[in-house]
Amino acid sequence: MACSLKISLNDGVLLTSLLYLSIDMQFAWDEFASCHWPVHRWLLVSYIFILAFRLTHVLGSSHTTAGTGDFLLNLRTKDALPRVLMSLTWLLVLPLFMVWTALGTFWLWDSKRLDGRCLPMGMPLAFIVVWQGLSYAWICIHATLGGIAWVLERRLRRTEDSLRAVVDGDTLERWGEVSNLSGYTDLANNTFKGLTPAQIKELPEACAGMMQLGEESECSICLNDLHPSDTVRQLGSCGHTFHRSCIDLWLLRRADCPLCKSDVRSRSGSEASTCCDSTETEHWHV
Repeated sequence: MACSLKISLNDGVLLTSLLYLSIDMQFAWDEFASCHWPVHRWLLVSYIFILAFRLTHVLGSSHTTAGTGDFLLNLRTKDALPRVLMSLTWLLVLPLFMVWTALGTFWLWDSKRLDGRCLPMGMPLAFIVVWQGLSYAWICIHATLGGIAWVLERRLRRTEDSLRAVVDGDTLERWGEVSNLSGYTDLANNTFKGLTPAQIKELPEACAGMMQLGEESECSICLNDLHPSDTVRQLGSCGHTFHRSCIDLWLLRRADCPLCKSDVRSRSGSEASTCCDSTETEHWHV
């Protein structure tokens, strides 16, 4: 886990600029008296909001475990401080900043409407308008990031649903809890471009002992022998046989054979699934 603060040159420039603007505004504080609304207080608080955003991001990124991605995009982050900062950003800081920016826009417009001389001589209206534009841009950027985080979470849930649909006790024993993903970075290893869970379940299955596999048959995915009691699938497109718990996870990602790369869908079977307790010895193909 990275624990050092990484402050970039841009952050230094931002901090210096906002400190200068805050100090400069203190000298002209009384000149805002003609404004109907406290525009100067709105400006000062908006500076604080921007600094809070940056400080939150720097702290969160510095305490996030390597390989888990940006903490603002990972709604499942397990690191305590990044999780708290992520929740504060999306549930408190961003909504408050949106309301505060909209309120400041109204205050400025209404103050200028009531008194055209509102604002100090050294602070042109264009500066505040530009600052408001930057504030809205900041909101749009973070709102977009929030939307991306939501989309990634939806993809994670769909991926987990697909995994749970093919996971059973044998899969858990062989591969562990594969259906619980830690964050959006796991999606890189779970890009499902193969068969759907329903299509996979339509493929026949049987016990290895019921098939003519030979004495030294091996599952090329887990590299373990196929024992007579193991539940297996044999791909009809090429005849290669694998543990069901191994090939099902593979077929979610790809619709080809792990050994010869032939398309599993090139030849579909119509036979029903065969139960491992059955006494039939008839050989079957997908």
